[in-house]
Amino acid sequence: MSTQVNRRNFVKTIIGSAVALSIAPQAFAQYGPIPGKILLRYNENPYGPSPEGLKAGAEAAAVGAYYPETIESDLRTAIATRNSVAIENMVLSSGSNEALHAAMVAYGKQGKVLMPSLTYDGHVAYAKRMGVEFLQVPLDKDMSIDLDAMAAAVDDSISLVYICNPNNPTGKALDGDRLRAFCRAVGKKAVVLVDEAYNEVTDDPEYTSMLDLVREGENVFVTRTFSKIFGMAGYRIGYGIGHPDIAKLVGGHIMGSLNTVGMATALASYQDEEFIAFSRGKIIEGRKMVNATFRRNGIEPLPSQTNFVYADIGRNATELADKLAARNILIRGSYKGAANYSRVSMGKLEDLEEFDRVFTEIY
Repeated sequence: MSTQVNRRNFVKTIIGSAVALSIAPQAFAQYGPIPGKILLRYNENPYGPSPEGLKAGAEAAAVGAYYPETIESDLRTAIATRNSVAIENMVLSSGSNEALHAAMVAYGKQGKVLMPSLTYDGHVAYAKRMGVEFLQVPLDKDMSIDLDAMAAAVDDSISLVYICNPNNPTGKALDGDRLRAFCRAVGKKAVVLVDEAYNEVTDDPEYTSMLDLVREGENVFVTRTFSKIFGMAGYRIGYGIGHPDIAKLVGGHIMGSLNTVGMATALASYQDEEFIAFSRGKIIEGRKMVNATFRRNGIEPLPSQTNFVYADIGRNATELADKLAARNILIRGSYKGAANYSRVSMGKLEDLEEFDRVFTEIY
């Protein structure tokens, strides 16, 4: 009898610990930000996950001994319903990165992948190891994706065209109708993969998104993530939406399955409209603060529609990042081919106030 009681108490302790970890992650710094460091480098959203998501995740953690069943179907249904597509249009993945990996490998077997020369490339190294060939097109003079040059580069050797919109690291969004025209034209020759990781924080998410083309049956595959506006970068939940044939092919190259805790948190967060509005508001407010910091120092940033700001600071961005790191503020160093451009991600507003002070002193 005492053994049963002890076991019961042990289980209660474990569940209670899981709830504490989910509800108050700041108390366990080994799972999050390094104590004393301000993280402004990975485009994370420190205000997430949503309170409702944390509760759902804690409940799911208590039954983590079991494989996920209905939660995966529930999450697919919620996403499909909101976006007015069928379940057959859907692919769930470990962050949007896995869907990007899968699409690159799937279509890389059929031809080359065309992409801008400066864009998000977290999926490229893996695809290259799988034998995928890439062709890159430079950005135009104002650091926008050059759709005309991209379209001109599409020939019979290209099987997939990758567009990150808004683009990372520039933060610039393409005009929605111009991108639609591009997708319709290029889609006659190759699949257009549109990475919409930051769509929810654009000025007009519906106009910027290419999901309407998916609903029309165009040759387009859109990826989204829970890592940005939902503040769930550590949970690794993402998805893709495309024509059923595209979704089936990409889904066949997804390597694993998602975890119960992540999907439960994602589902509750996806339905928490109050948090989504709060999160969007904080990101936009933070973006204005970073823009103001740059401008006070005589720097004009690129117009961003993301949760980061990109600017030509007139000096080596990696050297500046090193100086900020010495003052416990971590930002991204320079990208290849853009040595003087610095990217600063959104943090909590108090962190951005400290960034403003230290950046101004150093600069």
